[in-house]
Amino acid sequence: MTTNKKHILALASWYPSRIFIDNGDFIQRHLQAISLLNNITLIHAVKDKNLQKDYEILDSTNKGIREIIIYFKPSVFRPFNLIKQIKAYLKGVSLVNNFDIIHLNVIYPAGLVALYLKSKYKKPILLTEHWSGLHENNFKKISAYKQFFIKNIFRKVDFISPVSMYLMNEINKIIKEKKYEIIPNVVNFNLFKISNNKNNEPKKFLHLSNLDDKVKNISAMLNTSKKLYNEGYKFEFHIGGNGNSTYISDFINKNNLQNCIKVFNRLKHQEVCKKMNSVDCFVLFSNYENQPCVQIEAFACGIPVIAKNVGGISEFFPDNFGFLVNNENELYDAMKEVINGKEFENSIKLNEFAINHFSSSIISKKYNDIYNKMLQ
Repeated sequence: MTTNKKHILALASWYPSRIFIDNGDFIQRHLQAISLLNNITLIHAVKDKNLQKDYEILDSTNKGIREIIIYFKPSVFRPFNLIKQIKAYLKGVSLVNNFDIIHLNVIYPAGLVALYLKSKYKKPILLTEHWSGLHENNFKKISAYKQFFIKNIFRKVDFISPVSMYLMNEINKIIKEKKYEIIPNVVNFNLFKISNNKNNEPKKFLHLSNLDDKVKNISAMLNTSKKLYNEGYKFEFHIGGNGNSTYISDFINKNNLQNCIKVFNRLKHQEVCKKMNSVDCFVLFSNYENQPCVQIEAFACGIPVIAKNVGGISEFFPDNFGFLVNNENELYDAMKEVINGKEFENSIKLNEFAINHFSSSIISKKYNDIYNKMLQ
């Protein structure tokens, strides 16, 4: 049981699809790492309002993972959509002959299917969790029926692997005394490497995200950039991602910041490293986070990070790898230090730290060890 490859049935509440191209791409990268030592079948169900029939199943292989994506046509009566989604998941499960462990990725709604399968096949459930909706203040805002389901799923899972200790502490406020191990996100080191061609003058900053201002606090970064630029500091701040950037462009035009702030659209994952390697520092000023992929991908590229000290960011942030800040004044001071030539740990040490903590081989072994313990 401990030497042969196990068959892992991965149920994902979030996963990349033709509807949401980047949704849960970090889950996909986790599973790709796990596939180094085990066989993975992934099942994800997502609604497609343009679907002509009730269900469409796509069954394919992607980088070592069997991916079964089920699209379902949403009901005009919204409460039926959860039932249709569960039915879609089960259509995917019907294509799987057998499996050893249920690996649930993000507790809701896929956890409802996981509970049914555990009851039917007597297989253990490992939950990998990324969701900031489980933070205490956010969880209170979730509808009562979802809170009920989530608490029930938590009671039945056998092991939890959140991406940060911060997230586990928040989960402990919902359900206590669960076995857990922190397993962070993974970095693809075939893509994210050090570049020695950077010699920027003026200094360049980068922010890359879904551009949701309520979460990523883009406004604070824009205001800080405006203040620095108006005081005569020379720099470029490149801001972009897979969200709506209209409000950023409006801010630039209103404040005549075209020479300072540069906007770009969604990048493919293989393009992110090239963008990171063109700048001097990554900036992340979120209102809340768990364990952001961009932080560790920047380290892999040898790029220091300025980050707001929220969530699990500090758990993987060695001394002199950048700045941890608490407010806009500290963000201003940190950016000013970078502009003025602040020196951090050399790029090789940043990259080595990332390799030692977030490489596919490291993450795959951590999961495999947990699987073996669960099957003993």
